[in-house]
Amino acid sequence: MGWLIKCCNTDCGQETWASNIVDLIQNHCNEYGWFKCAACGSEGYIEKSFDLQEPGATWEPYLKGIIPLGEAGDTYQPFVFMVSYSPNEPPNDVWFSYYKDTRSIGGRLKLGYGPGGPPVLGIEQLIQLIKKLIERGCLDPNKIKEIINT
Repeated sequence: MGWLIKCCNTDCGQETWASNIVDLIQNHCNEYGWFKCAACGSEGYIEKSFDLQEPGATWEPYLKGIIPLGEAGDTYQPFVFMVSYSPNEPPNDVWFSYYKDTRSIGGRLKLGYGPGGPPVLGIEQLIQLIKKLIERGCLDPNKIKEIINT
């Protein structure tokens, strides 16, 4: 499954293609996990659309970036997409997902966010996710303090 990244910079407007989830994470994100345009380096996004069970209803997220949560070299790699609902707004949702890469042992690359169940995170991975969401400005640390103090 490939990924089409569209540039947020209207002066550029280029599109970049990532061949699979590993390529997307390794070669099409900046140091904070935001998708980037290969032409100009500006932030980018991926448009998705999914038909829902309700007749005529769709879910149309804009994927703005990825936060990897796995350990380097592990076959099973949980992550979250940072999701917004417009190409120019900051993320306000996270979409839990994972990939499993067994190509090195004759298997295949599998992306999992539907059938097969959601990713499983350890407590430390959850804490790491919260920390990264704060670092990226997606989560207010004062809200976390309020929760801890209640």
